Amino acid sequence: MAIAPEIPNNAASLAPFEIEAPVNSIVNAVHPAPVALRHIVGHFVPDAVFNAFDKILPGVVPAEGAGCLCNFQVSLRPRSDAPAPAYARRSEVLTFNSGGAGARPAHDGLNATAFPSGVMTMPVEATEHAGAVIIWRKELRPDSGGTGKQRGGLGQYMEVGAREGHEFDIQAMFDRVDHPAIGRRGGGAGAPTTIVQDDGTKMNGKGKQFVAHGRKVRMAFPGGAGYGDPKDRSKSAVKRDLARGYISAKTAATAYGLSATDIAAVQAAITKGEDL
Repeated sequence: MAIAPEIPNNAASLAPFEIEAPVNSIVNAVHPAPVALRHIVGHFVPDAVFNAFDKILPGVVPAEGAGCLCNFQVSLRPRSDAPAPAYARRSEVLTFNSGGAGARPAHDGLNATAFPSGVMTMPVEATEHAGAVIIWRKELRPDSGGTGKQRGGLGQYMEVGAREGHEFDIQAMFDRVDHPAIGRRGGGAGAPTTIVQDDGTKMNGKGKQFVAHGRKVRMAFPGGAGYGDPKDRSKSAVKRDLARGYISAKTAATAYGLSATDIAAVQAAITKGEDL
C-alpha cells in the first residue's frame, strides 16, 4: 500500500517480504490464550507498521484511525422481571460499525469508514429487521476527528435499545477506549470510544454485559487522528467543516484560529440556508 500502491496485490509483489510472528506473541497466540476478539488485534497491525514506516519515509502513510471495527452483538429475550408480551422472542443481532479513518498526507480522513477492513456499516433498517433491537440514534460525532492540516475522519454516535417486553445482553467488541488514535506530523488525536447506559451507568469496551428492560446503551465510536499542524489548515476548509457540523465553533476558534467574525458569518449562512 505505501511503497507501490499502483501494483496489484499478488504473490509476486509480496514475495520480497518475510513476516515473523513469534509464538506466544499477541499476533501468534496459542491455547489457552483468549482469542474471541482476534479481529481487533489484526486491525491494529497496519497502524503499528505504518508508524514504523513513517519514520523511514515520511509523508506517505496516514495517521492512525479507529483501527478495528466497532462491532457489538445484542442477545435479546423476553424480560425476566415481569410478564412479557406474547410476541416477545429470543433473537441475536450482530452489527458491524465503523469509527473514523485517519487523515492522509493530502486528504482528510473518511468519516465512519472502516480501515483497513473496508467493511461497510449495516443499515439501520437491516439491523432492526433481524430482531427486536431498536437503533434510536445513529449519526456522525462532531469534533471526534483529530485536528490537523488534514482533519481526521469523524466517528459516530449510536444508541441501542430493545422493543417493549425485552431485555438483552450486549457483547461489546470495541477499542480506542483508553488509547485514542494518535496524530501524525503535528496532527491531533482522535476522540476515544465511550459506552454508557442511558442512566449514566458506565460500561466496558469489551465483554458481555446485561441491559435491563427499558434501558438503552449509548455508544460514541472513535474518530481518526489528524495529519499536520492544524494552523496550516486552509480557512475555507475550516469554514466548510463548521458549516457541515463536523466541528464546533469552539474547535474552529481554538484549534484552527478562525476569527469570531468568520464564525458568525458561517453561522448566519447556515441559518439562511446559504452555501459558503
